[in-house]
Amino acid sequence: MDSSPKNLTDAGKEAAKDARAAKEKIASAPARQKNSGDEVRSFGVVRSLAWAAMTLTVALSVIVALYLGNMAGKTLLSKSQSFALLLADNLNNQIYRRFTLPTVSIFGRVDLSNPEQYRALDGVVRSIIQGLNVDDVRIFSHNRMVRYATNAGERDKTDLASPSVERAFIEDGPIYDILDGIPYWQAFFHLSLASETFRMRTTYPLRIENRVSSSTADGPFMGVLEFTQDITRDIKNAIRFQQLVLGVTLLSSGMLMVLLMLLVRRAELALALRMAEAQRLQRELHQHEKLAGMGRVVASIAHEIRNPLGIISSSAELLLKRAGRENPGTVRVLEAIYDEAKRLSRTVSDFLDYARPRQPRQEPVEIGQVINQALTFLGPDLAEREIGVVRAGLLDEPLHVPGDRDFLYRAFYNIMSNAVQAMGASGTLTITLGRSEEPENFITLRFHDTGGGFPKGSMAQLLDPFFTTKDDGTGLGLPIVNSIISSHNGSLTLGNAPDGGAEVLVQLPALPSGTAPE
Repeated sequence: MDSSPKNLTDAGKEAAKDARAAKEKIASAPARQKNSGDEVRSFGVVRSLAWAAMTLTVALSVIVALYLGNMAGKTLLSKSQSFALLLADNLNNQIYRRFTLPTVSIFGRVDLSNPEQYRALDGVVRSIIQGLNVDDVRIFSHNRMVRYATNAGERDKTDLASPSVERAFIEDGPIYDILDGIPYWQAFFHLSLASETFRMRTTYPLRIENRVSSSTADGPFMGVLEFTQDITRDIKNAIRFQQLVLGVTLLSSGMLMVLLMLLVRRAELALALRMAEAQRLQRELHQHEKLAGMGRVVASIAHEIRNPLGIISSSAELLLKRAGRENPGTVRVLEAIYDEAKRLSRTVSDFLDYARPRQPRQEPVEIGQVINQALTFLGPDLAEREIGVVRAGLLDEPLHVPGDRDFLYRAFYNIMSNAVQAMGASGTLTITLGRSEEPENFITLRFHDTGGGFPKGSMAQLLDPFFTTKDDGTGLGLPIVNSIISSHNGSLTLGNAPDGGAEVLVQLPALPSGTAPE
């Protein structure tokens, strides 16, 4: 690259401009970071509110489902109670008219110890309850003894009177009790309920039917009637209704929650991309600031260093030619002066190249030829170190990219030179060349060496200017390569191969088919 005094002065002016622009961008960076932080906190609040809304919705769904199910259960239970009351009234009426009156007229009194009278009462009761899903009908006397029971084994027992029987002798009206085989909350989780799981027991005072109108008082007690009904089906319907309400509510609220979380997730991803882009711009701004400062330094010291270095190098080369081989000590000193002068000159050139790189030309470049040229120049070093080169991929097909041949040569040479230095004595350098057409048309170059690989703890700093792991390095080799590849709209990726060694991946946009020179 041209590093004349005029160009160095221009570099200083451009660096000053970059410095001002970088300062302005960096000054605005905290505001962008603050906005990003506010957005992150806002999304955190939104997520918390979404979970709170979901929890509240689930709680309300459970409450609504239980309330509606309870109301439905009460409605079904009220229907069963109404039926039980009609049945009790009918039993009271039929027992009195079809059994009590005929029995008194024939026998003079009711005595259920008489088998004939008992069979007559049993016939009346069974004819009334037949097909009505009613069982365990009992009639208690005033001394709380079972005088009649559909289950003959319960006759004349005195220990079957429930507290409801005691109340029936005192209170006027039916008494309903629910007999459950399992708790209601357990039944909610059963797929099916066996019959007789839930029963309703009705206790009803039997009276003499002496009313001639609705205003006439009931007659005296004859005893207490008790019977049970299987209401499992009604309870099951109430539970299924609760499950349906709860399921529909949870499903709808869950779908709304999923939709809301998807929206929040997409917003978070968009924010993450924005933050990643902001961080990338921040790094670039810091990089520009470094370049601006370096440009000012280079512009101020280039004249002071480059010209004396040129004089020292030329003088040492001239003295070497005149000294010959008759004075080995002097030759060694002059060679050291000459080598160090050239090394310092290269260092200054690296600074200049990285501080103010010129825009590359956009000409068709055949990648294979550039690789061959760099390998030819590295040939003696490869042979001396006993390093083999393996080429893979598209070997016969010419692959062209738009760019600057000199720049690309320098980038590939630096990559391969670093690989050779990392392997030391003996090793293999594998160069894989390929084409990728999805999603875009790219040419891919992969350089893999069998050296020790990149230091794992320094991977993030390898492309930073002035960072080096070599004792005699300037830390500008890989940054210059990255700058060259980036100026060609490509990408540079550094890593370690799974089987060991360093791996450098270069991707460059390929020329559209039909545009490459023949």
